[in-house]
Amino acid sequence: MAEPNSNRMYIIIGAIIVVVALLFFFMSGSDDAATDATATGNATTTAPATTTADPAVDDAVEVEPAAPGTTTGTTTGTPAPAN
Repeated sequence: MAEPNSNRMYIIIGAIIVVVALLFFFMSGSDDAATDATATGNATTTAPATTTADPAVDDAVEVEPAAPGTTTGTTTGTPAPAN
């Protein structure tokens, strides 16, 4: 005979299946109707433009330090209590 608690196993397996199905649904992404309508079979891609810049100069943004003694967005007065 079947055990009286064997129905719990079916509930747990069913819940696992539902969770896996929901994860698959959300992880697979959605189809965007706007991009599907404009997509064509003859899509072309272009390579990024290459430049002949000086290799010693990189594209990093240079940030100047703030002037000493100036703060922005803070109020002066009593400091915050330390815990």
